[in-house]
Amino acid sequence: MKKSLLAFLFCGLLLVSVETVHAQNSDLGVGAVINNPSGLSAKYWLNDDIAVDAAFSFAIAENFSEVYLHTDVLKHTDTINSEALELYYGMGMRLLWSDINNDLNTGLRWPVGTEYSIADSNVKSFIELVPTLDFSPDASFFFGGAVGVRLYLN
Repeated sequence: MKKSLLAFLFCGLLLVSVETVHAQNSDLGVGAVINNPSGLSAKYWLNDDIAVDAAFSFAIAENFSEVYLHTDVLKHTDTINSEALELYYGMGMRLLWSDINNDLNTGLRWPVGTEYSIADSNVKSFIELVPTLDFSPDASFFFGGAVGVRLYLN
């Protein structure tokens, strides 16, 4: 029951984020992320300094499969005096389902990273460090990280 409630709350947060994003007139970036997780990535700007990002990955093997999803709300700062480089920080949630133990891991994420705009293009690359606190099924704290690239469609 606890896992179902957490999954329901996470999906509700994601739907509210998507509905908020849909109502805005901002840019959407789609691309890939490598490391933790490795998969698809998307980011939608709500205004000049707030964005919502998400990542999705899955793995299917002979004796193992898993699905990963996270979403974060990110605040971008102009701490660095550069139009091409932005720092960001935020908070979000993650879900990781694995069929090894039929577990649904849920947790909170606090990403901190930097995003680089490649000159004269719609491409941005990013690198981030993500302290993560899983609270279900067992409590654990760890650091993740990722590198990725997104193509902005607008």
